[in-house]
Amino acid sequence: MALFDNCLDLAKTQIALRALRYGHFPGDIFDEYAWDMMLHMYVARLRGQTMYVDNIINLTSKSKVIGDRWIRHLLNDAIVAVDGDVVGLTDTAFDRMDAYHRQALAAVA
Repeated sequence: MALFDNCLDLAKTQIALRALRYGHFPGDIFDEYAWDMMLHMYVARLRGQTMYVDNIINLTSKSKVIGDRWIRHLLNDAIVAVDGDVVGLTDTAFDRMDAYHRQALAAVA
């Protein structure tokens, strides 16, 4: 039996497990803002939800300055698209995240 039924379950589990670490270890050793942002945007798209810049920053970073910096970095790398207050993975980045999660699902099956 597979541990996860689909990519959405796997991505949500990754988010939950990453958050769980903060109860056991100092948070500053887990600074992976870009990956956390990408996971949240991936889950939002799979659910058909809109992600806003302020939401993604609140979910993933300690400050607006850091969050904005990472969004700019992801934007410059064509990983995210920003339209006003809305932010999301580009189609190419979404396809790459999906391929990663499908490969991960196969690895744990």
